[in-house]
This record gives sequence, C-alpha cells and structure tokens, in this order.
Amino acid sequence: MKAFGDEDTIFEDMDVLNPNEQTYQPESLPEREVELDQIHSALRPATMGSTPLNLIVYGQSGQGKTVGIRLKTDQLQEYADDSEMDLTVVHIRCKGMDGSYHVLTHLVKRLREKRFGPGEELPSGHQRKTLLNMVIENLEQVGGTVIVVLDEIDAIGDDDYILYELPRSNPDGVRLSLIGITNDLQFRENLDADVRSSLGEDEVRFEPYDADQLRNILARRAVGALRDTHFEDDIEDYQHLRSEILSDDTIPLAAALGAQDTGDAREAIRLLFRATRFADDRGEATVTEEHVREARDFLETKAIESGIQTLPNQRMLALMAVTYHGIHGDTPVTTTPIYTQYKTFCEYADVNALSNRRFRDRLNDLADTNVLNKRQGRGRGDENQYSLAVELDTALENLPKESERLGDVAKILREQGGVAGN
Repeated sequence: MKAFGDEDTIFEDMDVLNPNEQTYQPESLPEREVELDQIHSALRPATMGSTPLNLIVYGQSGQGKTVGIRLKTDQLQEYADDSEMDLTVVHIRCKGMDGSYHVLTHLVKRLREKRFGPGEELPSGHQRKTLLNMVIENLEQVGGTVIVVLDEIDAIGDDDYILYELPRSNPDGVRLSLIGITNDLQFRENLDADVRSSLGEDEVRFEPYDADQLRNILARRAVGALRDTHFEDDIEDYQHLRSEILSDDTIPLAAALGAQDTGDAREAIRLLFRATRFADDRGEATVTEEHVREARDFLETKAIESGIQTLPNQRMLALMAVTYHGIHGDTPVTTTPIYTQYKTFCEYADVNALSNRRFRDRLNDLADTNVLNKRQGRGRGDENQYSLAVELDTALENLPKESERLGDVAKILREQGGVAGN
C-alpha cells in the first residue's frame, strides 16, 4: 500500500487544473473580452449613481458565463469599496430549485445573511406573495445598489413569478438589478412577453469555444498547475507554452476533443486533469497523447455509468428489457420482443406498463443518450432494432442495487448474466 508523502509529483498546484469551480476560478478570461465588455456596460450605470441594467446571460455549459459575471461583479465591488459606494451582490445558484418559491426562500436567507451574518435559516411555510414581501423588506434594509444574480435560472421552468415580480418591486431606497444566467438558449423566448421586456434589458451570449481558444485556456491552467511548465516571454498563449511535462500533442488533442462536441472548457480541463493524474499516479514524468485518449475513454465510461444509475424507472425498465436479450445473445432485437419482456418486468416490479408507442419513445431516449444502439427499420412495418451500446458487464453493474426500487429485477438479470458468462 502506498504511503502519503513519499511520492514525487509533476504537479505544482493541482487545484489550478481541477475543473471544479469551487476549487479554482481564473482571475481573467482573455477569450471573453467582448462578452466581459458587454457585462461591464450593463453594470457601469452603478458607478454613475444610476441603476445597473437587468441582464440575461446565455450560453452552453462551460463557456465562462458564471466566471465572467463573478469577475465583473467582484471588480465592481472593489470599485464600490474604494469609492464608498453602497453595493451588495447576492449570488443564488438555482440548480435543484424547481420554481420561484424555492428561489425566493434562498434569496430571503441570503439577504438576511448580508444583514446579520452567516447561519440564517431558510424561511418555510409562507405563501409566495409573503416571501416576495420579505425579499422587498430585506432589500430595503440592505439599501443602496443591489445586484441579484440568479445562476441556472432555467431550473425554475415555466414558473417565472419571481422574474415578473422582482424587477417591478421598486423597493424604497434600492437600485435593484437582476442578472439571469442560463444554459438554455431558448429560455428568454419561452418567457412571458412582459417578463422578457423587464428582465431582458440587456443580453449577452457566450458562444462555444473553438479549439484554438481551448488550447490557450489549457495552456494557462497547465502553467499554473504543473512543474517545469511556463510561458516564453510572458506571452500567455499555447504558442509560447514550454513544458518538460507535456508532450507536444497533449494539449492540442485535449482541446480538439473538447471542441468537437460543445466547446465546453470545463470538459477540456477535466480531460487534461484526468490525463495528468493518470501519469502522476503511475510516477511517469511526461503526459502524452495516450494519457489523453485513456482519460477520454475513462470519462466517457464514467458518464455512461452515471447516466444508467440515474435513469427514471420507465427508461430503466426499457434498458433492463434490452439487457435481458443481450444476456441471451439475441441482439440486436426488434421492438416487439423487447416490449414483451418489458411488460413482464413491469408486472414483476408492480409498475404500470407504458403503451407500445410511449415505450418506443423510451427506447429512442436511451439511443439518443448512447446507452443503446439503434438500427433503423428499412421500410413500413419493418421494426427498429436495438442493442446495448455499452458492455454487458457495465450495464449489469450499474443497474439498481437490491435495496433500491427495481432492485429485484436487476438481481434476476445479474444472476442470469453470471450464468451466461460461465
């Protein structure tokens, strides 16, 4: 067994290469100067004694939206502190909140913490209107310019009560600005017209990073994270990166893999981080293209495993039905026998079976998320065929445990899989 502290490492500061935003946030976003300038323009009225504009910030995951807002609001806060300007920034992460009610409760809590310090409880048992009044009351007690940032605001779905009421609340003695950050590019279009007119005073869209931009981002992370890695002539781009740790093709490959999907910087960083950890854990002095490819396979497998483990019951039963046929070696298999087996599992697990048409939708959902392979039927009356897109052992290992819902069905499949594997 390895002992802690006895190993050499290629890391100088591992946190810098960690994709977790809570662990490390960059101090600049050179690839986002245009977007940062647009955010600056929306916030600048605060420095002139006016109210900052309401703002919606769009873009797919991993494009720097949250970091960009934090950089500019932190910069504004520094200005406010130096100039004795009364400014308060409240940041609410809405992920997991399924409506305006929960956002309002967290906003009340956060405003109270601004007034009284950490440890305030979430309010409970109140009507929505009462919570809104509590927000307004706390805003008036805080006073001055208040910027409320609602990150991942699309989590509230169609319940846009807070987005309609808060911009219109006009609390006394408060210059209130609302910033919504969303991964849903259609979010604004799905809002009520009155909400759009008040919330969307200004909009900033973060386009996906391209491979060149990702190379520069990875290069900056590598310089901060790894030993014997620096920029020549203090020019912080990939072309001026010099490293005794990274082979020449390591960052270009990680950037290319990140760019070919969604241009997600966080995914590209995660890929390089995992590749570097593979090399470091094995005591290897160089991170190579092979480490990156191994990291990609590892992360894809982990993503699939997590995707299987969190499937809703009906999709899980559909997957189990295909897995049953995979165990018995008769895949790819058409929809009809899969549906027959699915109904058997539903009866065993005391779950209401979907109609044939809705069941086909669940199979297609699994194909869309790369859990199943789909072979399209060639003509009218020719059924689609399905098979596992993952290894049979991977599917079996990630089915529900015996203590979980559907665990008894999963146990049967594992037993049959064990017999088939002998």
